[in-house]
Amino acid sequence: MKKTAIIMDSTGYLTSDIIKEYDIRVVTLNVNIGDETFQEIDLTNRSFFGKLEKISGSSTTSQPAVGAFLETYKSVLSEGYDEIISIHLSQKISGTYASAVMAKDLLENANIHIFDSGSSALGLGLLTWAAADWAREGFNAQEILGKLDTLRPLCELYFIVDTLEFLHRGGRIGGASALFGTLLQIKPILYFNSEGIIDVFEKVRSKNRALQRTYKELERALSSNKPHRIAVIHVGAETEAISIAEELSQKYQGQDIRIFEAGPVIATHVGPGALGLAFHPWPH
Repeated sequence: MKKTAIIMDSTGYLTSDIIKEYDIRVVTLNVNIGDETFQEIDLTNRSFFGKLEKISGSSTTSQPAVGAFLETYKSVLSEGYDEIISIHLSQKISGTYASAVMAKDLLENANIHIFDSGSSALGLGLLTWAAADWAREGFNAQEILGKLDTLRPLCELYFIVDTLEFLHRGGRIGGASALFGTLLQIKPILYFNSEGIIDVFEKVRSKNRALQRTYKELERALSSNKPHRIAVIHVGAETEAISIAEELSQKYQGQDIRIFEAGPVIATHVGPGALGLAFHPWPH
């Protein structure tokens, strides 16, 4: 039986206990604040926003260097793994996937497979977790990739931003739209469309209405009566995330509901206070 390693980039945001339990390796993206560059895994959201307050501009993000992937792949293979599945955020919004492919090409004889999640945050994280489960059950890389292809369109991610300022900074919306939306308390619900691009799922007045609208999507998915893995996601909004998780746990007893915090790369684009849900059928 082949031993399969599972690797993801740092925007998967699985908790340390899951990463440790399944021996998932993480290749980190970078966050650029002023003249300084930090690895995402070295920054908490608190330190990130604290540093951001001290500069006049905004932060940016960048994909891992090819060398970072190369080092990780070599390390994993030296530990006795026969094959690697490397799962990453949508190549439509980041060069991370391309960096992974270039590293793979430098290791011509290695059995490495690069998988585009078509998503990010826990859209990516939940797929990685599923792959790690299958690897532990003894499925080989080709079998896991087939399962991931089937699960990917069933994995849904919705994000509610607390402010439009960060979307404006990143060029996602114009200044007038940002001001107008802020004055009207517009809370856009973001998602990854079928092309792997961040898009507006719906624009809602007030955060509570946005949450209720997102709950409807979860309710639709759960109407299949299949068990699901459900991720409650937040950016520096732990109290709200706990409240949401408790509410969902009471309503949907028996479902696997956990809380995850998205880090500075996602925070760069959605800002503090953002909340989200990601979910897919499990076991699948």
